[in-house]
Formats: sequence, C-alpha cells, structure tokens
Amino acid sequence: MSHEHYFLGSSTSSGFETPIGEMLKDTDNTVYIFKGTAGSGKSTLMKKICEAFTDKPQEIYHCSADPYSLDAVYLPESKALIIDGTAPHCIDPVYPKAVESIVDLGAYIETSKLRSAKKEIVSLTDEYSGCHKRCRLCLGAVSSVIEDIEVSARSALNTEKLFSFTEKFIKRIIPKKDIKSEGRIFRKQRAAITMNGYASYIPEGGRIYLLTDDNIAAAAAFLSDAAARITRKGYDVFISECYLSADRFIEHLSIPELDISFITSNCINSLSLESFEKHISFRRFYRADILTGNAALRQRIKFGKKACAEFLKEAAAALIDAKTIHDKIEEHYIAAADFDGLNRLAYKLISDIRSLG
Repeated sequence: MSHEHYFLGSSTSSGFETPIGEMLKDTDNTVYIFKGTAGSGKSTLMKKICEAFTDKPQEIYHCSADPYSLDAVYLPESKALIIDGTAPHCIDPVYPKAVESIVDLGAYIETSKLRSAKKEIVSLTDEYSGCHKRCRLCLGAVSSVIEDIEVSARSALNTEKLFSFTEKFIKRIIPKKDIKSEGRIFRKQRAAITMNGYASYIPEGGRIYLLTDDNIAAAAAFLSDAAARITRKGYDVFISECYLSADRFIEHLSIPELDISFITSNCINSLSLESFEKHISFRRFYRADILTGNAALRQRIKFGKKACAEFLKEAAAALIDAKTIHDKIEEHYIAAADFDGLNRLAYKLISDIRSLG
C-alpha cells in the first residue's frame, strides 16, 4: 500500500514554515490536533495510528528537526489528519468539534513530578531556543547565498532554448485528457534542513526524471513552466519548494495521477539516485560564453556554492545540539507520563478514525 513521506515543513531564516495550511482548509477532513509537551507521546501515538492503518494509503509527515519523529499523518481514505499543533507549528481549531478536535496529551502528564525539575527544564528550554536561533541565522546566510547564485546563473540562461525544450518535452510525456477544467497545484514538502543536513524524501516508485542543475536557475525555471503546462492539461501536481530560497523555487514536482515525478539534484541537496526513468542535464541551457567565459561570474558562483555548503553544515550542527537538549527535556516529561492512559487514548483515537469509514 502506498505510503508517501514528506516533511511537515522546514526551518527558515524567519522561523518554521509549512504548506500544511492547504490541507487544513479542506473542511471535508476530520482533524485531530495534538497538544502536548516534548515527551508527551505525540509522535509515538502517530506511529501507532500508522501501524493500525498500515494496509491503507498514508501520507506521513516527518519532523524536520528530527526526521525520526512524526509531525502529522494523513489517511486519505478516511480523510483523517492527525497533526502536532504545538510550537513551532501552532494550530488551533477553526470549526471546533465539527472539523477539528484538540487532543490534550498534557492531561497524561503528572505536573507534580515536573516541579522539582523546574529550574533545569527552564534552563534547557532556553538553551534549546538558542540553538534554533543559531540555525535561523545560518539559514539567513544560506538564503542570501542561494539568491546570489540564482541571480548570477539567470544572467547566463538561454531562456528561449529552455522553454522550447520544456514545451516539447511536456507535450511528449504528458498525455492529453478529455477534460476542460485545469488541474490544481498542491504543496507537499519533500525537502528540509535537518540535523542530518539538507534532506529529501524521494518517491519510492513510479517514473522519476532526474534533473541535474548545480546552478539552480534552469531546472527551477523548467519546473515552474512545466507545472503551468501540466495543470492546463487537467492534471493536479504536487510541488515541493525550496524553503531555503527567498523566491521559493520549485525543487521537486510530482503528478500523482500519472505516477511521474521530477526530482532536482542541485548544489544545495547534491542528490544521487540509483534508479530513474531519464536523466536530464540542464547545463546545456546556460550560455557557455557567459557562464564559463566570464571569470568573475564563474568565481562568484563557485564561492556561493562553497559558502552555501558551509552554512548548511553549521545549521545542521545547531539542530544536532538542539536534539541533544530536546532529549534531555523529554526525559523529564517521559518520567511524568501516564503510559497506560496514553495507550487507552491510542485505542480510542484509532476506533474513532475507523468509524469515519
């Protein structure tokens, strides 16, 4: 059964950003908003729900700070969304009980057990916040460097050749549909900065077209134009934007109905895939006389790539430190948790979701 993996969102220079708002606006969904502290069992409960519906299609949303933890699970057949609604992705009901319900995991934490560790919890929490601030500062530098790489690369872009290729390529691989309505664009985050570096969740099957563009601009322009052309043909597309870039260029694109994905390998993610339908190098869409013939421009882009890699390492290091501190905070709350109560809650939630059909 299809289990798609995404990030809920990503840290950026201005804080955490997520495209999940699009799904929250769909009032046909039933939304369970988990509220609770570190170590209160939010991710554990989500994993139990995943296991209970393992034979059903799932969209599994990982935490970008710690990809081994879950931030949300969506069950399309039940139209049930289970999501962590605590900071940094605070979510509150808009249509309480009718659409969204708050699940208070804090009710299963014995407060009296935490008060004796109050000073340490406060100190650790402040230190944890400092790590994320350090990460945001590094990502601010990354954003500036990426912008400079994009601007430099665009100056060498042969747009006429690129868009001519895009038109012919999309026409060849995307069949016509006997439908007049246009498709829609949905945002699903495949990539994010994590404690393991800039990471991506790649589709596990289907036809994958690997786009390689170390200079970003050509592949980004291709995907933007491709998304418009594909939706005009009546297909929905899922796009994953690069949250490290100020202009949020499209980094990856999928067409669920056709089981086709375009995955970009660039100087940010350095992706390497073992299996794919076709490899497309975008180097041919840059004017060699500008990109390689201009020594100053070439050096500027080279410096940008090196600086980007170094700042991404520092951002990941900050998240590693944050995870170490987070684990110490969790220890206090786990020691105060009522696991029997949480198990009963898991059973109740699974039963409630099953009743949705």
